[in-house]
Amino acid sequence: MRSIAFLMKRLFLCIAPIIALLCVVTSCQDTSEENEANTQQVDNTIHYGSTLTALPRLSDAAKSQTISWSVFEDFEMNAQRLKNQTIPTLQDMATKLTQQTDSLLIKIPDTINTPYIYARLSLANTRAKILKQLAHQNNVDSLKLERGLTEMNIAVQNLFIEMNRTFTKSKIDDELKETEKKELEKQRKFLDSVYKSELQDNKENGV
Repeated sequence: MRSIAFLMKRLFLCIAPIIALLCVVTSCQDTSEENEANTQQVDNTIHYGSTLTALPRLSDAAKSQTISWSVFEDFEMNAQRLKNQTIPTLQDMATKLTQQTDSLLIKIPDTINTPYIYARLSLANTRAKILKQLAHQNNVDSLKLERGLTEMNIAVQNLFIEMNRTFTKSKIDDELKETEKKELEKQRKFLDSVYKSELQDNKENGV
C-alpha cells in the first residue's frame, strides 16, 4: 500500500507541472486572441484620411476623352471617396483602385496616351498597390496608412491636372489652327477681290 501511495504521489508531482503549463498556455492564448479582437475592433472605428484635399475637377474636354476609357469613371469615384474612411472600407477601395489602375494601364485611348499621362497613371497604380498593402496589414500602422492615403491622393491629383493641361493645350491648338484657317481664307478672298477689281479696271481702260 505504501509503494502504491508513493507511486501515486510521484505521478501527481510529474503531471502537476504539465497541467499548470497547459493552463498558462491556454490563458495566454485566450488573452492574445482577446487583445487581437479588441485591437481589430478599435481599428474598425477609426477614420483615416480626414485631411485629404479634394481632387481637381476634370475639364469638359478631358472628360469627353474618358468616355470610352474602361472603368475610368469608377476609378475617379473611388479616388474621390478615400477621405475619412474606416479600415474595412479602405481595404475594399484600395483593392478596387489597384484593379482599376491595372485595367486603365492595359488599354489607354490614343488621344489620352501621352508620355506624361502614362507616367502619372503608372505612379497612381503604384500608390494604389502600396495603399492596399498598408490597409491589409494585421497590425495597421496609422502613420504609414495616413502617408499612403496622402501619396495616393497626390498621385491622382497630378494625373487629373496633367489630363486637364493636355486637353486644354489641345483645345488651344485647335482654336489657333481654326483662327489661322479663317485668316488665310479672309486673305484669299481679299486677294481675289483685288484681282477681280484689277481685271475690271483693265477692261474699262481697254487694256
